[in-house]
Amino acid sequence: MDGMAKVVSERVTIQSRRGMELINITDLVREKAEGSGVREGLLNVFSLHTTAGLMINEAEEGLERDVLQALEDLIPEDRDYHHHHFHYKDGRMAVNAWAHLRSILLGPSLTIPVKDGKPMLGARENVYFVEMDGPKERSLVVQVIGV
Repeated sequence: MDGMAKVVSERVTIQSRRGMELINITDLVREKAEGSGVREGLLNVFSLHTTAGLMINEAEEGLERDVLQALEDLIPEDRDYHHHHFHYKDGRMAVNAWAHLRSILLGPSLTIPVKDGKPMLGARENVYFVEMDGPKERSLVVQVIGV
């Protein structure tokens, strides 16, 4: 069986604390890669939410604030969005179009190469979960595939 591809998938939960925030999940990603037993392959992180996204960038406080400000500037909350309406099928109001639109800019997943059992991130690269409609409990799937 040596040399056969291995797939390790895990659903993890994180808790956001603000309406919009960046949550650094780099340590979580490293832990899942190293604990998978995969030496060479790929790690995929996938958000199970349409009002959140994922990104890789530098962990610098000013840049983190700039990212949030840029998302707010590009897609402001105070527009008259078509998504703002009552959902008859589940009896809820939809008033978070901006969060859906912001998440489209970032996307729901990231794929990172794994080498020697570790994610191949650059010296300043960090992995972020980006909350755009919190605070909420959120779920991610972390899947590591390889040998």
